[in-house]
Amino acid sequence: MILSRRLAALFLALGLAGLFVTAGCSRSGPLSVGGAHPPETTLAVRSSRADSTGVVLHIAWSGTDTDGEVVAFRTRLDTLGWRRVATSDTILAFPPYDPTGSARVLAKHTFSVAAVDDDGLTDPTPVTVTFSHRNILPETEIIAGPEPVTGPMVFFEWRGWDYDGVVIGYGARLYRWQLDDWIEVWEGDFDPEVVSIWFGPIAGQHRFEVWSIDDAGEADPTPAVRDFISNPELAGARLIVRTSFVGTHTFRGPVWSPEYNIPVPILDEGLLTFDWSASAEEYGGIVLGYRHAFDDTTVWPAWSISDTHFETEPTPGEHSLYVSALENANVITRGRICFEVVETSLDEYVLIVDDYTWREYQEIWGTDAARDAFYDTLTMVCSRPTLQWDALENSVEGVCQPPDVETLAGASTIIWYFDHEETALDHMFNPYFDGYNVLAGYMRVGGNLILCGFEGLRQITDDYYPITVTAADTTEAAVFLRDHMGVGYGQTSGTSANKNAPWTYGYCFYGAVPSATSIPESRVVQLEPMYIDSVGAGGYPEPGKWPVYTFTQSGYNRGGLSQVEKVEAYQGEPIEPYVIDSYLNMSFEGQPCAVIGVTGTGRGNTCYFGFPLYYLQTPQVTAAFEKLLTLFGETGG
Repeated sequence: MILSRRLAALFLALGLAGLFVTAGCSRSGPLSVGGAHPPETTLAVRSSRADSTGVVLHIAWSGTDTDGEVVAFRTRLDTLGWRRVATSDTILAFPPYDPTGSARVLAKHTFSVAAVDDDGLTDPTPVTVTFSHRNILPETEIIAGPEPVTGPMVFFEWRGWDYDGVVIGYGARLYRWQLDDWIEVWEGDFDPEVVSIWFGPIAGQHRFEVWSIDDAGEADPTPAVRDFISNPELAGARLIVRTSFVGTHTFRGPVWSPEYNIPVPILDEGLLTFDWSASAEEYGGIVLGYRHAFDDTTVWPAWSISDTHFETEPTPGEHSLYVSALENANVITRGRICFEVVETSLDEYVLIVDDYTWREYQEIWGTDAARDAFYDTLTMVCSRPTLQWDALENSVEGVCQPPDVETLAGASTIIWYFDHEETALDHMFNPYFDGYNVLAGYMRVGGNLILCGFEGLRQITDDYYPITVTAADTTEAAVFLRDHMGVGYGQTSGTSANKNAPWTYGYCFYGAVPSATSIPESRVVQLEPMYIDSVGAGGYPEPGKWPVYTFTQSGYNRGGLSQVEKVEAYQGEPIEPYVIDSYLNMSFEGQPCAVIGVTGTGRGNTCYFGFPLYYLQTPQVTAAFEKLLTLFGETGG
């Protein structure tokens, strides 16, 4: 529409400063190309007058920009085009509405403002105020409502306000999408104190709208609207069951998924704990209580809001915990944790876990057969037989798998070696892994464990170096490292230490030498030094297991090993038996590279090497391993 000259002359810029009441909530607009944020706009009615002579409003506005400044505003009245202005307020004046007079004087008007920032971006959600020839119309906002797809019980909460009066009530409607149209299924009026409602059970696509009514008897011409789809399959509260051994699981509705009928094998860990909670807030429901049963479902306790914990020491065999949650629409959510306790002996064999596949097609890195022979040599001193588990040969859909529970149940000691890419070790400690972590379970039952390879701390924690474990950490990875392996800190040497001369192939780790620390419990043992095996039997330049050389004026020198870890014990315990003999990178010289814990009981002994053993000289590693396995009770000595 086009304003008359007389009305246009009533748009006055006053430039007034001061505080004002804001309308609406702050809004976050989308990012523009390049990452700049658009500005946000706030509007307020400073004063208003409406009587038989017409309506006059003083409207003020402001803008904010998180990554710059507001340089202008764009304003619009009704359907007129947008105008760029530098002012921050205006006065609007209109004569009384005359339905028989000029069509240019409307019964209702809308004034909109949008801030413009120094990046040229305009607020994508302008603020508005709506008014008639005799009254500023009320506004309405939905402040709580369902997700776009929700359950059959739906909750809404709203608020309303009026710039020149008070809200005296609300009206609302519920529509259902049917036969390509919105069909009204409910309508209601509310006192001003009533600002919430919930519907249900309902199903299908719906629309809810609510509007304020002010003391002049006029209603918000733009009701607050929310569209949603009620899915009966989402019926019931969301039930979350947390366990001490198979992670956290979520259930919804009266029937759990079929996979929860298949028992998960676990080691005989002793005490198992379960905790649970439920919520129905997303559709306006209220959880009234819980109940649970263990194995026997013929007798259930009464519903109780405090029934949220259970613990047991199950005998070997199959068991199930059943948990139910009841909400106020009388819908029950049911969950089940089904598991089988495998009897654990820990005295039948020494288990070697081959979790190494990286570049085994290139002989320079070492073949699978060469590694098998190497670890067979290390364990020849064991009084028990050895058993090997190949993670690649047991892969499922291309994912390397750890030893199964039945295999771990008979292992007195596990020697687990790994590369640095997509290992079973990494898979087990992935934050999204919700199965039974066999290695953590093995440590909880008191097994002996030796870990060695490339960047194991990164694989276990799924974190970047440096890696620090604190007393406050509660993740499964942190608990495993801190409470079972005794590791508190790790840093990696990286790939190349000699950055100024990368053609020399000079890496950090030249060898591991015993530290001054002795084994506790009066078992004083001097472990053997272990150095890189890069020289063949015929001497230079015949290659050994790690044929990487540095050429100098005096001939060939041995190269070091990359991606080794500096490893520190958690709060100084247990001990750090080896330190690094560094090659080129002196920042790692003398730094600890292993953590060992010996209980003296024959169970729960641990050793973490921050480097792979295979690339070291076999006689030296064999001599060191004989003493280590003796400490672990595997040599009969």
